[in-house]
Amino acid sequence: MKESYHICFTSHDEVLFRNEEDHRMFVNLTALQTHRDHLAMLADAEMSTHVHLNMIADNPKKSAASLRMSYTKWFNHRHDRKGRLGEKNCFIQPVNGFFHQLTLVNYILRNGLHHGAVSVALGYPFCSVREMFSKDLGVYGKRASNYSRADMSHLLPRHAEFPDEFIMDENGMFMRISFMEVRMAEQYYVTPRNFLFQMNRPTSEEWEAEQMKDNTGAPITLQKIERVDKDTLATFLRNENGRSFNPQRLQDLDLCRLIDMDYLPRFGASSVYQLTTTQVGIIRKELRYDRHIPDAQIRRCLAEGFPR
Repeated sequence: MKESYHICFTSHDEVLFRNEEDHRMFVNLTALQTHRDHLAMLADAEMSTHVHLNMIADNPKKSAASLRMSYTKWFNHRHDRKGRLGEKNCFIQPVNGFFHQLTLVNYILRNGLHHGAVSVALGYPFCSVREMFSKDLGVYGKRASNYSRADMSHLLPRHAEFPDEFIMDENGMFMRISFMEVRMAEQYYVTPRNFLFQMNRPTSEEWEAEQMKDNTGAPITLQKIERVDKDTLATFLRNENGRSFNPQRLQDLDLCRLIDMDYLPRFGASSVYQLTTTQVGIIRKELRYDRHIPDAQIRRCLAEGFPR
């Protein structure tokens, strides 16, 4: 029997996505997985250190493991890397009840806001938030391409199977509207106006009280979804008002681009995983003292936790 689940992959020692191409491939592999396992995907958000998915499936553990393995193979091949990517286990949480489901989708679509990557939820590009009520809100995404099936196949792993209704945008990514249950997700909001309200609504105890109406157990909270300590939770809540967003601060994707484009050529390397410990130390020192990048961000973007 298919049920709704929250799926979360994490990788705190090294980033999951070094560039936009990685993001596009993860979405493509997610699309292929929905077709392969007959899944319904309601919402997604890809951050540098973790991924959130709302999946309706009969065997979420198997589907999540398969998706993660597919992406790991891609990432390892693309970046000359070996081994498991990210923490060993993924978090799987069943979701039951209208308000439980609404709360989960809210948290997933607002993930970029909580992590300080954007000043408003609709500003984050690597999730399905812009698919919601897009015509009503005048949010127009990337244009569909005129790729043939053969063209699309060349952009995917060998022997990838996908239905004719799957379409790609001009950058070679499956458009979410062609494989995700966007209309089903919209039904939890009913109207575009309520959707905007939910995207800007401060997290509070009211969210928990609403979920208790479902009579399906403990409420879903931001702290439980993100599995963070109280200090980090406080930061997420501050980020909700958008005032702490700093457009000048380098995001992980920006730092990875800087490392890959500016620093790797100096050492004749095509991947951060080809760097020696000494070379990593040189780059780390420059980023820390010349550019004032936080230590934790440097570590994960340089993949310092990866054995060399």
